[in-house]
Amino acid sequence: MAFLRFLSLSLAALSLQPLGQVSAQDSGIFSFSADGPGLQLGASGVAPEIRVDPNDLPGVLRVADDLATDFGRVLGTNGTVVKADWSSTSSTKSNNPIIVIGTIGHSSLIDGLVSARKIDTSSVANKWETFSYQVVTAPWPSQDAAFVIAGSDMQGTIFGAYDVSEQIGVSPWHWWGDVPPTKREHVWVQSKSYVAGPPSVKFRGIFLNDESPGLTGWGHGKYKDSQYGSPFITDFYKNVFELILRLKGNYLWPAMWSSMFYLDDPKNGPTATEYGVYMGTSHHEPMARADKEQNRFLKGSWDWGSNKAGVQSFMQEGVTRSKNWSTIYTLGMRGSGDAASATLTSKALEDVIHWQQSVLKSVIGKPLSEIPQAWVMYKEVPGYWQKGMDVSDDVTLLWSDDNRGNIRRVPIANETARAGGSGIYYHFDCKYSPYVGDPRNYKWINTIQLQKTWEQMTLAHDRGIRNIWIANVGDLKGLELPIAHFMALAWDRTSFNDPARTTQWLTKWSGRQFGDAAAANVSSIMNTYGRLISRMKYEDLSRTPFAFNTVNYDEAENNFHEWENLAAKAQATYDSIPSAAQNAFFAIVLHPVVAGKGVYEIYTKAALGPKYANQHRASTNDLAKDVQTAFAQDKDLTKRFHTILNGKWNHIMDQIHIGYNNWQDPGSASLPKLTYASSSGSTSSSGKGALMGLAVQGSNNAFPSAASLALPTLTPYTSAPRWLDVFARDNGTFSYQITSSVPYVTVTNDKSTVSSPGTPDVRTVVSVDWDAAPAGSSIASLSIKSSDGTTATVTVPLDKTPVPVGFKGHVESSGVVSIEAEQFDTLTSGKEYVVIPYYGRTLSGVRLPPTTASQGPAKGPALVYPFYTFSSATAASVTVYLSPSENSNPTSPNRYSFSVDGGTVTTVQPVPLGDAGNEPAGWSDAVIVNAYVKNSKIGSLAAGKHELRFYLLEPTMVVTKIVIDVGGLQSSLMGPPESKRVS
Repeated sequence: MAFLRFLSLSLAALSLQPLGQVSAQDSGIFSFSADGPGLQLGASGVAPEIRVDPNDLPGVLRVADDLATDFGRVLGTNGTVVKADWSSTSSTKSNNPIIVIGTIGHSSLIDGLVSARKIDTSSVANKWETFSYQVVTAPWPSQDAAFVIAGSDMQGTIFGAYDVSEQIGVSPWHWWGDVPPTKREHVWVQSKSYVAGPPSVKFRGIFLNDESPGLTGWGHGKYKDSQYGSPFITDFYKNVFELILRLKGNYLWPAMWSSMFYLDDPKNGPTATEYGVYMGTSHHEPMARADKEQNRFLKGSWDWGSNKAGVQSFMQEGVTRSKNWSTIYTLGMRGSGDAASATLTSKALEDVIHWQQSVLKSVIGKPLSEIPQAWVMYKEVPGYWQKGMDVSDDVTLLWSDDNRGNIRRVPIANETARAGGSGIYYHFDCKYSPYVGDPRNYKWINTIQLQKTWEQMTLAHDRGIRNIWIANVGDLKGLELPIAHFMALAWDRTSFNDPARTTQWLTKWSGRQFGDAAAANVSSIMNTYGRLISRMKYEDLSRTPFAFNTVNYDEAENNFHEWENLAAKAQATYDSIPSAAQNAFFAIVLHPVVAGKGVYEIYTKAALGPKYANQHRASTNDLAKDVQTAFAQDKDLTKRFHTILNGKWNHIMDQIHIGYNNWQDPGSASLPKLTYASSSGSTSSSGKGALMGLAVQGSNNAFPSAASLALPTLTPYTSAPRWLDVFARDNGTFSYQITSSVPYVTVTNDKSTVSSPGTPDVRTVVSVDWDAAPAGSSIASLSIKSSDGTTATVTVPLDKTPVPVGFKGHVESSGVVSIEAEQFDTLTSGKEYVVIPYYGRTLSGVRLPPTTASQGPAKGPALVYPFYTFSSATAASVTVYLSPSENSNPTSPNRYSFSVDGGTVTTVQPVPLGDAGNEPAGWSDAVIVNAYVKNSKIGSLAAGKHELRFYLLEPTMVVTKIVIDVGGLQSSLMGPPESKRVS
């Protein structure tokens, strides 16, 4: 078989090239047709021979086996691993395709090729976790060609091997996500070279947290419990380590709520090091000792002041135990069990850290600059730092978010020059506690918007947080997508420079998991899912009153319809993909969408129940039945998850997620209060015996209880459809006919039959032929005549007042002008704002680039929004919708300013400053609804053309929406839908 199909290359042509912004597959390095070009690495029945020096590092020897297996997953025939040094290799010829893998300075194979001037490793050597691969002609006299993977260190070589695996068709999620390998009949690699690394962030990893009941219950059924009752033994962690490495990560905080990593299995620590994963411990587990070890092995209380000797002995034992393994030591101290200490002060904490560092130096025997160490600035800890502390620059200041994805702090002043640098502890999952308090746990499934992750993590990186990124990922399973995105960002920040790259990445990632034919659909589905779930997490939906308004702007109904449409699209995509990919698609895409739609159905229809009952709708009982059905379907969906793949994931979705009434998850799922309509609703207090009922948009009132009904005013600029519902007030059947008083006002479903049971509600949408309608204000009416002998009349106010010719901008309707932030008309300077597609709750977000200097009020670049009002107002106001970002730069808190028509500049600081150890006032309400909403009075505003100039003064905040109220703004979660824009 001809394994080589390319012209001989000069040494110069083979020199390694720097990494661009595309992957190896995007560069066309690998191809899969029958005729190449390049070096053929495998075909049906033929797999490569993988040569590795037996004296190379342990993780490299292991990953060579994985690479051989991955070729088998793709081709059907495993590769063969041959352990050989340069001397034996260079004197032999193989008839099989050859892959050489090794670490510079640790592999005689790689070093021999360098010495023979066959490869140039200058772009790789002495760099952190960097790798290259390329085809080499005549690597030794008897061999025509070989494919060479070279790493700068053990992790670099491992990443090179796993990168090849992914390029040929083995997903990092082959085990955790059940993503099937892409079957190939041929694998070719072209004569191009490729270099990747060093990574944008030095240490990149995940934290298995809040792991009960899901991960723990699943683990008990899959692995043998340790002597301490934990299932998280080495066989479990091998799968975790492999995933981290395939994602080009290198760091792990292990499960800890009911586990002790180093004691549950004595092989856990050394296995992590052999694999190439650095181990750490969480923010309240210093010096490589688990929280649960405190309860079992600490002599005395966990208190530095009253039991210093006992605490010191306990901590030192952790260092002694882990000193020969790859460890990033957590420093500092908090109270017991994820709580603040009642006795620690800034000075005492200083003493703790100084003592800890002295122990690290004496036990490990290295200077502090060579010992990775992190002090986690979680919850109350920044308050100590704020008061002033003397802490060695060798310590990484590991800042945190607020548990809801909003970074609390970025490095400022001289913090940016610290040798240990800065890190971030970020949350995709959170279990609160009596200490942490409100709001609520979110531990069930993916509730992460990728664009929010992009916005926050690019802010972190660009402001100097580049030493450690670690994400709390709960049970891991269910968070595949946000984990993959987070790790991709950490590996190569530059490939995400443009905010649109998140969607581009998502599309490519989706193609690799589920096939190229489904990629665009999956990308669209998950972008929409991120938008919908950003409106409110599932656990917060049970708050009363229901967050989505059941009357104004049709908010509750429209939001749920979006979920229905998304679920239908996800199901259709699932049905269209190959059966081999359906289990992965179900877990990663279909389950969160369908499960999410079900939970939203439960709470939305329960909230609509009282409105329907007040209107005497017979379908009130149908809503209650729908809620009960959705509740049962939620259980069925969990059962389905637990039975796929012969029960591989049994118990992984055991987390309770319906029926919260405080921060803690309830003991069992429970329905919200349901509303029922009694029979004989037609003989209500109206006394008219009417079977027909009628309701109109924007009102709780209904015929016949209300003698007259009117729709909100329609104009040519009304953005939302106007409707009325004809409904049955009791069991029975009737027909109706709608007649308009004028020919230019028409309706859909102008006549129909209403029946309960059956079709108890019929919606009819009102349309206006504006070309035929009279100018100015006018009134039409709709007469709804029922076969039960009753007739209802609905008034339809119309206003055909045009904007002036040549006006461009948003136009008032119903007393408001609602503007999505990205719909600005112009910028006032060459400085560009950044538009983040799919960000936030409605359309997108707008921010300044992360390194933009603080701006003075109305001094920086402005977003200009022309708008037109028909109404004049004496108490107009501007409402601004912002992300719930924190004052992550406390020396320059988040602020924005605006002016209308060149008038007074109003400056607003949405988030108050306070003690760095506590969340600011209003924080809980803001993160629950995922927005700060700030209203400013602007006084009188005449009818006519206006211009709003809006300025973000800090790059640490995002604006999503602006609403000008001239007398019509109504209560809602997300504000009125966007007004029509004339262009």
